[in-house]
Amino acid sequence: MGKLMAGAKTLGSLLFAVAAATAAPLDPNERHVVINDGDTLTLQHLGDEFYSVARTEDGYLVVGDGKGVLYYADENGEPSKFKARDVRKRSNAERSFLNGLGREKPFRAHRSRAAKLLDESVEKRRKVRASWVPTLRPPSLLVMPTSHHSRGNLRFPIILVAGEADGRANFDSSGFYARLNEEGYSQDAYLGSVRDYFADQSSGAFTPQFDVFLVSESEAFENYIGREFELMARAVRSMLKKYSSFDASLYDSDNDGEVDAFGVLYAGDRYFSTENPSYHLGGFQTELANYKSTVETADGKSFNMCFIIDQGASHIVQLIHEFSHTMGIMDHYCVRSSGCTVNYADSAYQAPGAHAWDVMATGLYNGNYRKPPNYSAFERNFMGWLDYTNLGIDTLVKALPPLGTNNFAYRVSVNDKEWYVFENRQLVKWDSGLPNHGMLVWHIEYDGVAWRMDALNDIPGHQRVDIVEAGTLRVNSQSGGYRIYGGGATMADDPFPGSQNVTKLSPVLAWDSSEVLAGLFNITEPDTNVCFVLDSNVAINECVFVMPLSSSSEPESSSSSEESSSSVTPQSSSCSTSEPTSSSMPESSSSSEPQTSSSSEPGSSSSTTIVNHVLTGAEFRVALVGRVLDIVAPEMGVKVVRIFDLQGNVLASVSFAGTSYRLDIGAVARGTTLVVRLESGNRAKNFVVR
Repeated sequence: MGKLMAGAKTLGSLLFAVAAATAAPLDPNERHVVINDGDTLTLQHLGDEFYSVARTEDGYLVVGDGKGVLYYADENGEPSKFKARDVRKRSNAERSFLNGLGREKPFRAHRSRAAKLLDESVEKRRKVRASWVPTLRPPSLLVMPTSHHSRGNLRFPIILVAGEADGRANFDSSGFYARLNEEGYSQDAYLGSVRDYFADQSSGAFTPQFDVFLVSESEAFENYIGREFELMARAVRSMLKKYSSFDASLYDSDNDGEVDAFGVLYAGDRYFSTENPSYHLGGFQTELANYKSTVETADGKSFNMCFIIDQGASHIVQLIHEFSHTMGIMDHYCVRSSGCTVNYADSAYQAPGAHAWDVMATGLYNGNYRKPPNYSAFERNFMGWLDYTNLGIDTLVKALPPLGTNNFAYRVSVNDKEWYVFENRQLVKWDSGLPNHGMLVWHIEYDGVAWRMDALNDIPGHQRVDIVEAGTLRVNSQSGGYRIYGGGATMADDPFPGSQNVTKLSPVLAWDSSEVLAGLFNITEPDTNVCFVLDSNVAINECVFVMPLSSSSEPESSSSSEESSSSVTPQSSSCSTSEPTSSSMPESSSSSEPQTSSSSEPGSSSSTTIVNHVLTGAEFRVALVGRVLDIVAPEMGVKVVRIFDLQGNVLASVSFAGTSYRLDIGAVARGTTLVVRLESGNRAKNFVVR
C-alpha cells in the first residue's frame, strides 16, 4: 500500500493511503544488497509507505523496468539505458552519464510525475461525484481532532505472523511479550518496554498491555505488497480460529463494538519486493474499513483500527510510532511533497521535518532503535497528558524543568489554531539519544486539510509542527536529520542556548508576521533547568523551577494556567518523625487531628510530621518552605502527590517521574492544616503540613 508503481493498480492503493493511512519514515540506517540482473547492488531506501524510492549508496535514483531489472533513472525519472551498479563497478560511459545528469533532477521528475498521476485521479473522481455531495470543508476539519484510547490500563492484541512460504519464523513470544510489557525491561540495552514508554509519556495516565498471539501465513509475503489489508484480515481470522477463547470485549475499552486498535507484525526484516526494491511490505497504520475488510468476532465485535510492521531490528520503535498513530497523532516529517527526498543544500530552507527530535519523525530510530525520544509537549497535550502553562507577559523569570521528568511546558497563543510551545529537553533516559539539550521552541499551526492528509511538515517554508532552530546549521536531507548520520552535529544548535550559545529569540512572530512576543531574552541553562525573561532589562540571578499547583480531584498533568518563576530560594527546613499507628489514608472527619511536632531549627518556615509510613525502601522526604513543597523520592518510576484536608477530601493531585520535585501549594493551602500523601508503586507516606 502507498507504493507508486507504473500501473493503475498501485495508484489505487496510493489513494487509500492518502485518505486513511499514516506511515513512518524508512530507516536511513538500513542498506540492502539485491541481485540486479546477476550482479549485486547495494541500495538505500528513502520515503515511507506513501511514496518511497531506492538510490545507490552515492545517491543516484534507481528505478525498475517492470521485469526485475534496475536502471539509473534519467532526467524524466524513468529508466535510462544504463543498469544500476555499485560505484566501483561502473564503466566510463556510466560515470559520464551520471556526472552529466546530476542527482537531484531525476528525483524531482519522479516525484512530480507521481504527484501528477495522483492529482489526475483525484480530479477524475471529483468529476463523477454526485451533485448533492457537499464541497465545503467538513466541520470536523475546523477543530483539531482529539486522541482516543489514550488513558487507563487498556489492552491491545498484537498478532505475530510467521511466513511459511518465505521460511520466516516468528520472534520468541515470551521475549516479545517482555519487550512490550515488562516493567523496567533492560535486555539488549533497551531503556524500558513499550508499556514503560507510554507510562512515562503520560505520567502514569496510560499504561497499556499488549497481548501477543502467534499465527502463520501460507502465501508468500511478496504477494501482499499493495494488499496489506488482506494480510491483516487473514491474520485476524487465523488468530480467532486458533485462539477459540479469544474475548474481544477485553480490547474494546469504550464498548463501541470495535477493538480499540491491533497490530500485525510479520516475521523477519522489512520485506522488499524482488521485482522492484523500492516497494516494500507494511510500515503504516490504517483502518480495514477503508478496504471493506473489517473482521467480526462471534460476539459482534469488529477489528478495524490497525497497523502493520515487520519483526526486524527496529520493531519496537516502529510499534511505538504506528501505535501512536492509532491514538490520533500525525507524522511530523515530510510525507508528500516533491521535495521530501531531495537535497536542500542550495535551498533557502533546510529539509522539512522534526527529524531526530521527534518519535513521529526519524527520531524513532535514535540510539540504534533503543532511544525513541519523549513525546513533545505538543504531543502530550494532544493526548491529554499535559496541560500547557500560559506564558504571561511580565517581568518574572520563567523557568523550564526537564520535560521528561516534570511534564511541564509553556504556551503562548496567536489564536485557537496557532501557538508556540516552549519545552526543556535533557539527555536523560528516552531523550538520551537526542542531538543536544536545552529549550526547544515549537511553532504549531492546525490546518484541517493538512492534518487529514497527514502532510503537516511538507512545506519547507511553512511547517505546521515546526522547530524554531536557535542556530544556523542546516539539515539538508531527510536522512541528514537522523542522529547517526551526522544529524547530531547539524541539529546540536537547534535548542536554546544550544551549541552556538544563542541566548535570545526576538521577535517571536506569527505566520502572518504579526508579533506574538517581543522576545525571549537572557536564555540560560545553568544545569538541567532552562530560564529566560520576556524583558531584556531583567537579569537572571538563579534558575530555580517551582511547579504551580491547581485544584483537582484526580491525578493530572503537572502544570496549570498559573505562572512559574525562579523567585523562590530554597531555605533550610527540618522534619521530626514519628512511627505510624494510623491507617495509610487520612482519617474521616470523625477522627482527631494527627499529632504534630514543630521544627526546632531556627529560621524554619514550617513544621512537618510524618503520620504514616507504609513498607520500606528509599526514603521519602517532604519539607515546606513558604508555600513551596520540596519533595525527594529517590526511587525510579512515576510518583503521585495527593493533598487532603483533615476531613479526607482530596484538594489536589499531581504526578511526576523524577527523583525530586518542587510544588507550589498556595492555591490550596489557605492557612489550613493539610495532609500530603506521596505514593510510589506499593509504597506510600503521609505528611501533615501546617
